[in-house]
Amino acid sequence: MEKLFDPIFELHQQVLENSQLMSQAKKAAVSVIINESNEESPTIILIKRNEYDGHHSGQMAFPGGKMDASDKNLYETAARESKEEIGLDLHMNHFQELSPVWVKVSNFIIYPYLIFVNKKLEFDINKREINRIFEIPVNEFTNSKNLKAHQLTIQGKAYWSPYFEYENEIIWGATALILFQNIYLKDLLRK
Repeated sequence: MEKLFDPIFELHQQVLENSQLMSQAKKAAVSVIINESNEESPTIILIKRNEYDGHHSGQMAFPGGKMDASDKNLYETAARESKEEIGLDLHMNHFQELSPVWVKVSNFIIYPYLIFVNKKLEFDINKREINRIFEIPVNEFTNSKNLKAHQLTIQGKAYWSPYFEYENEIIWGATALILFQNIYLKDLLRK
């Protein structure tokens, strides 16, 4: 099934290589937080956004958001948003920049930053923005039986895109693309 998604990743690569499209796109950053405190079952942190009038209403996502003019760089955006949304202070030097993805519907380029932590996390949820925090076992995203596909249309052309389900929630869009590209295919826990 993995090859089914090659065209959508090729489209993303074309966008990322197109300087005109890149200059018009807004920038955002997310924190891909993997907690290794339980060695048997490391977890990945996802949030469910509140319902609102907008493109990303009610979606499962990584903590993160739009770059502010005051942010020095996109990692600072990811860290600031994680603090604002779920109360985690991620200002540390140990992160890895992952491949960005393009969100056509809102014209954002999302820059994901992988952060490993090894402690019990205490969250402070921003109830104005976030409905719920999920600590999902990473193996939910490395098991091929949990990988699913849905078709979407971008610029008049049909593409297959990955998605996952967890506790009756659908994890799709940019979040699923990041999970597929970096967790499912690469299994970043194999260091």
